[in-house]
Amino acid sequence: MKKDTIVPTLPPYTSDEEAALAEKLKALTEIDLAHYIEAAKSSLNNNSLAPSWRPRVELGLKIAQGLT
Repeated sequence: MKKDTIVPTLPPYTSDEEAALAEKLKALTEIDLAHYIEAAKSSLNNNSLAPSWRPRVELGLKIAQGLT
């Protein structure tokens, strides 16, 4: 019998982690940033994305869209 796995919720980003993410996204080229945005949107539309990751992907997408 297959066991259901329980995925613990990831804690929200700390302010340092959020700043580091923003810096990494700022360092991307325009093309790479566009690819990041498309990948994040695709991940969020995919139901198999673990719910624990969703807030982090949403935050990355929000920051990336603010840079375009």
